[in-house]
Amino acid sequence: MRIVIVVFALSFALAATIAAQQPAAPPAAPPGGARGGAGAAPAPGAPQAPPAGGRGAAGAPAVVYKNLTVLPANADVMFAMQVFNEALGVNCLYCHVQGDLASDANPKKDIARKMIGIVRQIDNSFPSSTGVFPGGYHEVDCTTCHRGSVKPETKAPKEFYNRGEGARGSPPPDPTPGVNIKALPLDTQVHGGGGVMHDFRDALRVDCGFCHGGGRPFEAESNPRKTIARNMILMVQQINRNFPGTGVFPKGTQMVTCWTCHRGDPSPVNVFNKDYDPPKEVQR
Repeated sequence: MRIVIVVFALSFALAATIAAQQPAAPPAAPPGGARGGAGAAPAPGAPQAPPAGGRGAAGAPAVVYKNLTVLPANADVMFAMQVFNEALGVNCLYCHVQGDLASDANPKKDIARKMIGIVRQIDNSFPSSTGVFPGGYHEVDCTTCHRGSVKPETKAPKEFYNRGEGARGSPPPDPTPGVNIKALPLDTQVHGGGGVMHDFRDALRVDCGFCHGGGRPFEAESNPRKTIARNMILMVQQINRNFPGTGVFPKGTQMVTCWTCHRGDPSPVNVFNKDYDPPKEVQR
């Protein structure tokens, strides 16, 4: 009996030694093959998930993205792609070619690059913006204008009424000729139905006093928001110049207006200040 036990123990030890000397099996390849611009997507339109910023996991080779023409080499590419997808309400294949994310065959990819350039152009209007988009902080990004839609909105769905007009039933102020106009075309319809001041009110959902100051004549310059409003008008005009066939804001066809970014809020939404759901509990 003792001999049987000894033989069994020796056989078990020998088997363990042989198993330890066998080469480890290679890790299973991830579904869909290579990641990012270096290879195929895992599934039609499915988001990719390489380490952010092209950095490999501990001990793993760094992910190399191909054909980055406007994003810097150290950009957090996955973060940028997720922002684009959420902002437009699309998946990766809206701009990319299935199986070859580095390809330029999809013309929407070139449009996306131009949009990145426009965001960086807008940054020049905001001293608070830092870094080169998509890195850093930016007052305006893809989320600000698109809000989950491929084509941004340009007109408020309802008119804004102030306290006097709505609660008291007071008539709107009499239309008056535009005075002290510095950023708008001189023949702009300023007041009255269809006037640009109504568009400003609808876009920000504020009263005229927000920029002019209650009880002050419209030509007064004492409210600093009036200067900000002029700078925003110039910025909208600058953005629209990127699109052929547009007029000088607010005249003619417009691809971007005050409503596009503001959507009824004096402070537009961006990826940093939008309201997110609470974090999901991690299952342990």
